[in-house]
Amino acid sequence: MSKNKLFALLLLALAALAPGTAMADIFLSADFALTRGEDPNTYDFTAAVPEAVGQPAPLILPDGCRQTGMSRQTGGGRAQYGFELACDRPFAAGDVIQTPWKADGGRFVTNVMGAQVDRSLTGDAQGIAVPVGETAATARPIARIAPEFLAQGVWHIWLGWDHLAFVLCLALLARGRDLLWLVSAFTAGHSISLAIAFFELVRVPVPPVEAAIALSIAFMAREALLIGKGKQAFAFRRQAIVVSLFGLLHGLGFATALGELGVQAGEKLPALVFFNIGVEAGQLIFVGAIVATLAGLRAVSLATPVRVAALYAVGAIGCLWMVERVAGFGIA
Repeated sequence: MSKNKLFALLLLALAALAPGTAMADIFLSADFALTRGEDPNTYDFTAAVPEAVGQPAPLILPDGCRQTGMSRQTGGGRAQYGFELACDRPFAAGDVIQTPWKADGGRFVTNVMGAQVDRSLTGDAQGIAVPVGETAATARPIARIAPEFLAQGVWHIWLGWDHLAFVLCLALLARGRDLLWLVSAFTAGHSISLAIAFFELVRVPVPPVEAAIALSIAFMAREALLIGKGKQAFAFRRQAIVVSLFGLLHGLGFATALGELGVQAGEKLPALVFFNIGVEAGQLIFVGAIVATLAGLRAVSLATPVRVAALYAVGAIGCLWMVERVAGFGIA
């Protein structure tokens, strides 16, 4: 088989494996709220979940509780549920409502006990367990906060296709120490903007940020292609500055995801720290997998065609995402 045919096949394979544009950096987040009903030990439980996973399904309620009513509406890509619950007793510590929707994470808000509770939630194969018994707004120890937000950070980077695409471009642009420093520059950039945006020191509209993130992917893919073909010299200082600036953009995207999880005021700093550590851990695992894959491809003399095909595919996808996102906020 000729190199041109091999290149074409690899390009088609990568394009086929690329996630659909509609799923670019989608973090499936659900919102839950609990309020008191009119009668003693009655409650209104509401759920807003992505319509893609929001098909009607029964809740698993705490012992002594039953569902007395339900409503469902859809719109804007969300399914809105309202449940009327009646219990034989007040909610106790440890009580949970097991929801059936397989979202990645979510937020639970209630003031049933007279104090505002705002909790972030993590999904699993069964759905999301909503801790309705956790109705006192008491401070949680670091031992509970750390694993929760570490996991959320790892999952967000792994489910954030556009963030992974950018990191892939870095791994295909540089090797060894240069790659390590470029990844560090990206980390520094998005850590700064993540903190600034999460603490609401700046507020930036999400759609333009998402479009600019897509543009950053196309730009870095082009840079890597030009350098690989010898048409442009690798200037480390220039690349580090560009990557750190693009990191600022990606950090704004991370802040949006962290904000959607719901974080109590007293937990904001540890949540930010451990979420960011989780993002970095997930990022390093991904970079390690790419480096190992390239090493294996070099052993069979396929690293160059695969690298070029991957960069063309990622660059094209970045351009497509950018057009979609710009069109989405009415500029195009």
